[in-house]
Amino acid sequence: MGLTAGCGLLLFKRQPKRLWLIVFAELAMICHFILTYVIFANGTEAAGTDGLIYHQVAKDVARQLWSGTPLWAVKYEYTWYTVMVGIQYALFGVNRFAASFVNSFLAVLSGYLLTDIALKLNYSFKKAAFIGNVYLFIPSMLVWTTDTRKESLSFFISILLWYLALRIVKEREWSVIKQGLCIGLVCVLLYVSTLLRIYMLFTLGGGLLVGLFFHYLKTKRSVIAVFGVTVLIACIALTFTMVLTNLNDYHALPMDRSQGGDEDLDDELESIIKTIIEKDIPRAVNGFLTRPHLEEVDNITDISGNYAAVTIVRIEQVLWYICMILAIFGFLNTLLEWDPYLLGLIAFIVSYTLINALISENVADTYYRYRAAIIAPMLLFADYRPVIRNLKTMLMGKS
Repeated sequence: MGLTAGCGLLLFKRQPKRLWLIVFAELAMICHFILTYVIFANGTEAAGTDGLIYHQVAKDVARQLWSGTPLWAVKYEYTWYTVMVGIQYALFGVNRFAASFVNSFLAVLSGYLLTDIALKLNYSFKKAAFIGNVYLFIPSMLVWTTDTRKESLSFFISILLWYLALRIVKEREWSVIKQGLCIGLVCVLLYVSTLLRIYMLFTLGGGLLVGLFFHYLKTKRSVIAVFGVTVLIACIALTFTMVLTNLNDYHALPMDRSQGGDEDLDDELESIIKTIIEKDIPRAVNGFLTRPHLEEVDNITDISGNYAAVTIVRIEQVLWYICMILAIFGFLNTLLEWDPYLLGLIAFIVSYTLINALISENVADTYYRYRAAIIAPMLLFADYRPVIRNLKTMLMGKS
């Protein structure tokens, strides 16, 4: 909580009302702490699904490190997140509560960064603070980012990447060295995000390239061209060195295992293509964006029979539907103003939605959790007022 306050003071040092941001961030941390004890009420070795699996793998990673295995030779399953937690366990002892607290801290930092992105997009302080605080207190986000799941780290890296990209295109007085270091860090974040979810390279990298392309057309700045070329090279290199080589047996992709045996890359790609072809694409996209429907909420395994939790999720779903409707106005305003950065964010939202709609299981719970990655950028668009103002200005100008 001390680090949370310090980061808030540092990041918003020029904002006279920063104290309120910090107060709400600390309240969010307290909510995370309480939720941690609720989740682990029956013990840290019994609670959770993916979170428990990652915890067990992290303990094995810690044992390998204790036995003298070099970090680069450590064997792990599922996701690189288990290595990060394993390093924490090796240094400070096995403690799932502590791992969850780290996730909580990363979630609050994500809220800070989202607020600062809004401020740097020239949103009012009131609107930016509202966006950041809404992100911090969304019930499902509190759950996803409290347990020992990879969501908190994945969301943080994604938001940090977009934050750095905005700083690079906005800060015209940065030295060449500082610009180069930030561009390099963006490429590192692309690499780590690919370790966490293999397809994030194409959603994040593709969104960045779209934004940088339009920004270069608009400004002709050489640093934007260098940034874009560097990101493109990084995406191509990571595709051949990581994505294609790690596609075999990737646990998050729906493969056809009916024939048994060890499939090669061609078999994996054929299975993915077959899954996509068999999808009803409009229905899949609709499901990813809207499920669980209100009548499906009480069928979610983790909350089934819990009236309070079911009610909260239903309310959250209604608010999400409202957010999507408001975001349409934000998308229209972006097209009117032709803002390159926001165009890149739209490309990220669209590509992420399509990929997950096409390859994810047709299960409401899965859609619900995977959709959380686009909540932050959607909140930046969820406002009908800018497009109304712009349309009024255009009509009055023509008159």
